[in-house]
Amino acid sequence: MNDKFVSTIMKNSKLTLDLVHPIYNPKKGWAEDLWFYFSAFQKPIQEEFEITLYLVNDGSSHGIHVSEIDFLKSKIQKFIYLELPINQGKGAALREAMKNCQSEFIIYTDFDYPYILENAWDMLDKLKSRESDIVVGVRDEQYYDQLPMRRKIFSLSLKLMNYLFFPKLKVKDTQSGLKGFNQKGKSIFLKTQINAFLFDMEFLVLASKAHEVKTDWIYVQVREGVHFSSMKLKTIVTELFNFSKIWMTSSN
Repeated sequence: MNDKFVSTIMKNSKLTLDLVHPIYNPKKGWAEDLWFYFSAFQKPIQEEFEITLYLVNDGSSHGIHVSEIDFLKSKIQKFIYLELPINQGKGAALREAMKNCQSEFIIYTDFDYPYILENAWDMLDKLKSRESDIVVGVRDEQYYDQLPMRRKIFSLSLKLMNYLFFPKLKVKDTQSGLKGFNQKGKSIFLKTQINAFLFDMEFLVLASKAHEVKTDWIYVQVREGVHFSSMKLKTIVTELFNFSKIWMTSSN
């Protein structure tokens, strides 16, 4: 058996991962930052995983230029760029990407990689064990301490509401921006309808009703230097409406 044939077999036997990042009106230098963190993420796993990076532009009005997309295409071997014509929300952007994801495993997080990379590797290890279909990032106290007050109050209140209204949820902290799943989990994600903040919660509520789907979790930590934006009152009101919508739908 010649070396070229062995090399081809090894290449074809790699596990596959789709890494999905939504993006909206990013700050200057975002493409270089994305490349930096993606490179660090893939380095220890590139011999085992064939990684496709999906970047979904959620109808940005500024901040994304052809030169930046070309830069990423030149750096990342398997890079797919998608665009929504108008801003619809993170949930809608992620669903657009998920329709195209064919890999065995899928992980989504923000394009600026707000969590330490060890969290994503731990998540991938759990998925790779094939004992879980969905793995959820759960935020610790250190995470909440870094949130602006209004966002912190809303996040903790939502967690309490999940205990009261959705006792069957295995993971009550539904809103961390790091989640992973296999194709079985993807099929559930594509059933979500909410475009904005609570699409994560809707996803996990749907998963809790699918008895054949196994959900697990890991603790996640914010990487140094990340700053979170505050929540507008209008957003909070909208998401309270979405919460009631999820609850009423799940009760039927």
